[in-house]
Amino acid sequence: YALAGIEDELVAPAVRSGLRQVLEDVMLKQPGYWQSYYTGDEQTRRLARSYSYSDRIRYYWPDETISAAVTRLLENLTEMAIPLPLISQYLPLQYPLVRAGTVSATPEELIIAHIQTVLRHYHNACR
Repeated sequence: YALAGIEDELVAPAVRSGLRQVLEDVMLKQPGYWQSYYTGDEQTRRLARSYSYSDRIRYYWPDETISAAVTRLLENLTEMAIPLPLISQYLPLQYPLVRAGTVSATPEELIIAHIQTVLRHYHNACR
């Protein structure tokens, strides 16, 4: 989602991946993974589909439509330099790593760095 936000800032609407909307559309067409977990009004369920701690969205990533949107997103952001202020805004935990030169400002490295940050939290919690 952070990279999709960066894409929205940098890429013309006609060629954006539309990843967030693609995810929402697929989840609405195939509600089996989330419907019995998310309750409330439509606004509450819409927010839960994207931001719930129970993370039902994980079951949708293998979908071909979503995979195509992710590929488009990565292609779009690989074709340009991602400005540091956008990394600071959307990926604030990775920003110091990019500034220090330990992580490149490429979509793939930012994704890996973000995952590593989350895994470090789990690692530290298990000590």
